[in-house]
Amino acid sequence: MYFKIIRNITTKRVGNYISAYSAYIFSSFTKRVLLCAKPISASIEPANYCNLSCPHCPTGRKLIDKTDKRLTIREFKSYIDSLLPELMYLNLYFQGEPFLNKDLPEMIKYADEKGVFTCVSTNGNALTEDVVKRLVQSGIGRLIICLDGATADSYSKYRVGGDFSKVINGISLSVKYGLPVEVQCLLLSTTENEIEEIKSLCKTLGVKRLVFKKAQFYDDYLVPEKDEYLRYKRNEKGKLVPKAKLKNKCWRLFSTMVIDVDGNVPACCFDKSGKYSFGNLKLSPVKDVWLGTKANKFRKAILNNRKGIDICNNCI
Repeated sequence: MYFKIIRNITTKRVGNYISAYSAYIFSSFTKRVLLCAKPISASIEPANYCNLSCPHCPTGRKLIDKTDKRLTIREFKSYIDSLLPELMYLNLYFQGEPFLNKDLPEMIKYADEKGVFTCVSTNGNALTEDVVKRLVQSGIGRLIICLDGATADSYSKYRVGGDFSKVINGISLSVKYGLPVEVQCLLLSTTENEIEEIKSLCKTLGVKRLVFKKAQFYDDYLVPEKDEYLRYKRNEKGKLVPKAKLKNKCWRLFSTMVIDVDGNVPACCFDKSGKYSFGNLKLSPVKDVWLGTKANKFRKAILNNRKGIDICNNCI
């Protein structure tokens, strides 16, 4: 993975990275926003809906009023071209299941040909042999497959509507065809006692990289009992609040642009409903959105009182 990123390094990408990081450090200390660099990385949403109903996902819970949409190839090329040649890393996912867009492998291939490292995160239910073969040809840099359970029963508690056997088959096919697979498992009450079983299962499937992640919660459903598997603690009212103290700075706001299926640019991946949107790339150029008044006003608010921003209070 790292070799592929290094291979695509150019003078412009290095210069843009240094400019962005210097602005981040300067702004963090002075509390003044100084940024002239373009995004180093981006998340572009191929589809804004999902085939599952996961209980701690805004899309799965249908908490956001939106029309199901898929990004077109023309729109995708327009967005990524506007971020080149500085863009280094691309996540092709946001709130929906990316493989519901049949053009996803073509998007990955286009980005790869432009020297951009690509990463896709999926629930794995659409990883058929045909899809996997297309991914092999796409040049994908990283394929994250979510496996939140060692058995069909534990898996179904969180991945509501998902098919455990399809995910296992998708992982097996991806490994077989040599894709850069990373299996991720959320630490839930249903998985915290299955860690060794999940490790064994992944070893049997030939998975080389397995990551256990602390989950984001909206209520007490499936919260693990073991404190070390939680990034939360209980406050005096019994409400889950992050353990980590929020610092008045955020590297993402100086490095990563999020673009939803409609071309809107939310503040970050935690701005699920676009409450703090910086603008829309269908209406304004990248520079005017990324370095515009709305974006810098939000950055300044973070630098002065990040705790006062609601979306930051459930951030990792």
